Parts: sequence; C-alpha cells; structure tokens
Amino acid sequence: MDRLKTILAAVDFSMCSSDAFRQAARIAAWHGATLHAIHVVNVPAYRPVPHPFIPFDLPTQDQLVYDAYRRWEDFAPACEGKAKAQFTVAVGSPRGEILQAVEATKPDLLVMGTTSVLDRKRGIGTIAAACVRRAETKVLLVREEQTGPFKNVAAFVDFSETSREALAQAVRVAAQDGAALHVVHIYDDPWHGVPRTGVIAANMPDFDVTLKRSVEQRLREFCEPLAHEMNALKAMYHGFQHGEHWEGYGSGITGFIAHHGVDLAVLGVRSTWNARDFFMGSTAERVCRDAGCSILTVRPVPVDM
Repeated sequence: MDRLKTILAAVDFSMCSSDAFRQAARIAAWHGATLHAIHVVNVPAYRPVPHPFIPFDLPTQDQLVYDAYRRWEDFAPACEGKAKAQFTVAVGSPRGEILQAVEATKPDLLVMGTTSVLDRKRGIGTIAAACVRRAETKVLLVREEQTGPFKNVAAFVDFSETSREALAQAVRVAAQDGAALHVVHIYDDPWHGVPRTGVIAANMPDFDVTLKRSVEQRLREFCEPLAHEMNALKAMYHGFQHGEHWEGYGSGITGFIAHHGVDLAVLGVRSTWNARDFFMGSTAERVCRDAGCSILTVRPVPVDM
C-alpha cells in the first residue's frame, strides 16, 4: 500500500473484529499512521416495548454507550498500538455510521472483519459487503485468525487502471511482509463454449497454449512499471481461462485462492453499481463471500478535472 496517513478500524467486539483491529494496528505501525477505531451502538428503527415477562427495564442508549467504552478497555488485549488508537462510539445504523465516519475522517484505509457477531456463518457480512460497495476508500476485510503478516498475496488484474492500482497495493504488502506474490488474470473462452470447426482445429491446433502464453506475456508488460519490485519479489504470473479448475478447489478466483493457499487477495472494485450487482453481487463481493482469505479492495483513482 502507498504510505498511509489515516486508518479507520470498525469494531464490534467479536473475535473476527478483534483480529481485524490487530491487523489495522500492525499496518498503522508500518506507516506511522493515525489509527481511529469506531464502534456503533445499533439502535433499532422502532422503540422496543418491554415484554411483560421481562422483570427489568431494557438498557438505555446512554447505558449502551457506556458499556461500549467499558468493553473497549478489554478489547484486543495486549495489542501493540491499541493505546495510540482514537476510539469513538456512534449511535445508529452500523452501515450508515461507518460510511459517515469514512466520509468525515477520509481514511486511506478502512479495516474491518469479514463478519460481525450477527452473521458469523456468512462468508461476508451484510455490513462488510455494504462498505466494500460504498466506502470511498480502500477496504481491507480480515478473516478471523488472520492477525500476522501475510504469506501469500495475489493481485487479480483485468488490465484496467483500477487493477493497476490494486497491483501496486499488492506489491507493497508483499514487500513489507516478505510474502510470495502472484499476479493473476482470468480470461474468457474466446469461442464462448461453441465447438470449434474442423478448419479452426486443423489450422490452430495449439491455439489454447498460444493464447495462454500471450496472456501471460501481456501480464508481464502490464507489470513493467513495477518491474524492479516484481523482480525483487520473484513474482509469479498466472493466466488461465475461466472454468479451468483444480480438483477439490473449484474454479476461477476462489479456486486459485484455495489451490495456492492465498491469504490476501487484492482486487479492484467499480465506482458504480447496477441492478445485476444488487441481485447477484459484484465480483469483489462474491470473492469476499466465497474465498477463505482476507480481501483488500481498491477503488478507481479519482481523475482531476
């Protein structure tokens, strides 16, 4: 990652959140960055009516806020850098308050767990998914138990300027953690599943091999501006067709992640979203949901007018 000045960590006191905060503190120490932490007291949109069989009053908003500050004292014990973190408590919708905090503090990186206390069985929680979709900054989603240096980093590129920025972030992380670096491009079948005619098969018998070599060559050319760093890291280049698979691992991005033991995947996200994303999820969201590793998402670089 480029030199970071401000990091925002969203915490909900779950184990996943604790591991994400430790990762945020570790990254902040790399860069000498200011570390902010925010917890949101989730207030329902309606006023709950106490059940007649509950023999005590429900906690007030002030009590919930007080309890959050008390829980912060016991949160992520022995975490280096916690004492320097600026902790605040907000009241409202977690998604809305986190996004508002991003807008107010303008962090260079938002760090949070992939799931919350409410959705641990999900691959990615609804709040994390919303922040990937809406937060105007880089977002690092940390899997539970991923607190130390990353060992195997993969940058997934599509030759866009956003994926060029994602590649740069992957290179920085790999260099700082001494991790292996994979650069990956997944391409579609140019025949779109249609059987090849006899003429094509006869005249281009080695088409698949040639196409694969061409993709990997383009990957190297795409990485040329970072050639010095890539050579130092002994980066590995992978070009493969969507649908290729490894037995027992699945296919595509998630298959690659599982097969190569990737613990951090870096990829770009779009600046706009459409109806298809609403129903099916974006590529980034689907990777977060299905891949068993931490994810760093990078948004398009703003163009100065």
